[in-house]
Amino acid sequence: MNAAILGIGCVSPLGGDWKTVWESLSAGRRPETTFLSGPPGHPAHPAYRVPPPFEFHHPRLRRASAISHFACAAASAAVAESGPLPAGRTALVVAASDGAVTYTRRFYEEVVKSGSGSPLLFPETVYNASASHVAAMFGIDGHVLTMVGDATAGTDALSTAGELLRSGEADRCLVVASEEADWILCDGCRRWRLAASDSTSRSGAILSEGAVAMVLGAASPGDIGFETVHPGRALQSGSRGCLEKIYRGLVGDRPPDAAVLSASGAFPGIAEESVLVKLFPGIRLDAPKKLSGEAFAVSTLLQCACAWQEIRDGRARRVLVSVLGWSGQAGGAVLTASAPEG
Repeated sequence: MNAAILGIGCVSPLGGDWKTVWESLSAGRRPETTFLSGPPGHPAHPAYRVPPPFEFHHPRLRRASAISHFACAAASAAVAESGPLPAGRTALVVAASDGAVTYTRRFYEEVVKSGSGSPLLFPETVYNASASHVAAMFGIDGHVLTMVGDATAGTDALSTAGELLRSGEADRCLVVASEEADWILCDGCRRWRLAASDSTSRSGAILSEGAVAMVLGAASPGDIGFETVHPGRALQSGSRGCLEKIYRGLVGDRPPDAAVLSASGAFPGIAEESVLVKLFPGIRLDAPKKLSGEAFAVSTLLQCACAWQEIRDGRARRVLVSVLGWSGQAGGAVLTASAPEG
């Protein structure tokens, strides 16, 4: 891909900026667990929440859902680090997994109670809501796309951004993933045996929320970024064989010295680690989602940010990011530093 990461922004239960989040992950800190209450008689579910009240101040966001506030805050931080976006030459790709669940639930509650839903709530229920707010905030009038799916929506967004840069359709690409936690989402994932039923459960993940944003551009010597990205494919019955093929396709003939796992306590993590150890003996494995929780596409970009930071800190030279989605998709990326001049 040859796409460098020029700026990173992050909003997480672990902190409101990437530096704080990375320090928390490095220290092995977990977010405080919040229990989300549902209707009377239904259990409360554990989740990792961005500490309230969280608000990104912008006129467009006065009625926006939390997911859009997270997205705009992370995007603003990434752009502040990368520098101004080139007018007319910037693309935006947003990755979403569940969208504005809270507004969707409230909208349909009104429909059930009164037969109609508020038009003030409805615009925020669509998956494109965050993309609309971010594009308007930065005046992006080129390609504005939203990828929807499980965690591989993140790799799909990165792959699409790489295509836009490589084809000359854009000089910069802002990639954003955002997610918000809600009781109904936790309850649904618990019923599918994917999310934990309590904070001490050893099976299932604790759902999380927040946003991660990256500004991508053509790599200059010494920049750290994406060498290859696999957008994601459905795993067949022989999932180990499919994973091996994806990993080998990503790394080629140069094995990585570290990998960032997608395991977060859900079932896909078991095969992931064993396949990586088999393919790359002695590889160092990191699993930030075991601390930060499961936030789907947001977690995917968080994994990539961790890989970027490890290379920047000199702890690794070439890092494989493994991404497993709950709907049976698998993808990934390889990050490395461009060769320095001379």
